[in-house]
Amino acid sequence: MARSLTILAIVIAVATARVTKSESPKEILAQVNKDSFGNSILSVLQLQLATGGPVGEIQILLNNIASQLNGDQKKADKVHESDTVAFEKIIADLEQEIAYHQAQIVALSNLRDSTTEALGEAEAEVRVVTSDIANNEKSFADEQATRNSQHETWVRKDAEHVDQMDAIDEASKIVQHLQAGVAFAQLKSRFEKVQAKLMESKHALFKPLINALTQLASKVDNKSIIKILELLAQIRQQLVASRASLLATEERQAANWEVQSSHLQEEHKRLVERKAFLENSIVQFKVTIQEAVEDLEDQTLFLEDAEDSLAIQERWAAEQESQYEAQTFEREQQLEVVERLQEVLTQKLSAASEFLQIREEVF
Repeated sequence: MARSLTILAIVIAVATARVTKSESPKEILAQVNKDSFGNSILSVLQLQLATGGPVGEIQILLNNIASQLNGDQKKADKVHESDTVAFEKIIADLEQEIAYHQAQIVALSNLRDSTTEALGEAEAEVRVVTSDIANNEKSFADEQATRNSQHETWVRKDAEHVDQMDAIDEASKIVQHLQAGVAFAQLKSRFEKVQAKLMESKHALFKPLINALTQLASKVDNKSIIKILELLAQIRQQLVASRASLLATEERQAANWEVQSSHLQEEHKRLVERKAFLENSIVQFKVTIQEAVEDLEDQTLFLEDAEDSLAIQERWAAEQESQYEAQTFEREQQLEVVERLQEVLTQKLSAASEFLQIREEVF
């Protein structure tokens, strides 16, 4: 047990000593001797050599220590390799996650911006369409009023033409009765009503007729009757033509209004449907924008978490790498010292003995 402790203490002491391959065995041992603990170990070694202790046992233990150092390094290399693979996988996953969140942020930002632009356009168009609907309804109301006025005018004029034609027909019957020999006195009441009705119209067309009928009332003769009958026929023909013209105008205006009102109604329907579509789109745009903003906030937090995790993993990896390199360097230094001590003990044992003898004399 004492020998094992002694040998182990020697190795520890030597491992802490700073040596180079250019130094001689005495210089190596001298460096060990400078350390207080190394000095004590060398004193034990000196005692062992003085009492004839086997050097081979020391060499075997040094070989075991070298083997242990090499084994520890292999294990450390394997752990380091495994940790590196695991770390690279973690880093790759985090970088992929970061790239995903960054892409999501870009996509959501574009969606928010484009939808906001579309919302503004839709709101502006709704205002225009609302104005167009009001203009359409006003145009329809104005045109409807115009059409109603046209129809009312036609109804009034057509009724006037009917009354005038009835008066002409009544006048024709009275004149025919006079022509047939009926006394004017018997027809006077009817004659005066017809004359008054014709005078009420104040139509220039009836002025010659009214004058002729007035003359006929004072003097009935066949020549005047024939002239009046011809005039009545002409006036009636003109009234029929005028009424037909008014009816044609009424029908044309009615047909035009039918087409125009249909166009206005179709346009109104289109505008109303467009407004409803835009208003629904505005609601959807606002929902989309709100969701995009919320998702953007979530993705930003996810990105920050992923970046923090990546930074933590990189720091951890750097620490592990630094620790691995330090331990590797330490084992290499220890292994070198062990190998050099083996060389001193095997190939140059006399130098060690000489040093210990010198040490006993000098130190």
